[in-house]
Amino acid sequence: MGVMVSLAGVLLLISRGSLEVLFGLGLNTGDLWMLVAVLTWSIYTVGLQWRPKGVHPMLQLAAFVFVGLLVMAPMYAWELSGGRTVNLHAGSVAGILYAGVIAAFLGFVCFNAGVIAVGPSVGSLFIHLQPVFAAILSTLLLGEHPAWFHFAGMTLVLGGIALTMRQPRGNEPGATVGAGGRPGA
Repeated sequence: MGVMVSLAGVLLLISRGSLEVLFGLGLNTGDLWMLVAVLTWSIYTVGLQWRPKGVHPMLQLAAFVFVGLLVMAPMYAWELSGGRTVNLHAGSVAGILYAGVIAAFLGFVCFNAGVIAVGPSVGSLFIHLQPVFAAILSTLLLGEHPAWFHFAGMTLVLGGIALTMRQPRGNEPGATVGAGGRPGA
């Protein structure tokens, strides 16, 4: 139930509260990429529970990163073939380091630990916070004006996550406690 409530909030946010946009697929390119991100993140999250015994979580993360690089390499080659290059300067290097080390690596490590702690069914819902934070940041950084659907969508997403976290869960493989009382150890 909570998953459906949260998903309804995501759909409300990305459709900007318009059924015509949603059913007519009048979404902008960024919204479509957000849907792709939600789907692939769900696959990634469920994949976390399939870590073979004895495989360290960092090795599993490295394997996922390698697969991601394989998927992105043809797109990068296409960009290079079109003459697009990265203009490296102090600001761009700082941005790349931040995105690669802080946002990506540490974010994945924390997310993976969270999924181990609460299980993939609850952990996967936190991707629904992405459009919520996008709406908040667009207001704060871009000066966009919030509309009714922002508040309604955020309420549904947060309410759906809260509902899911309150529901009793079965024994999920990701929610096990290992040696020494540490999650997934």
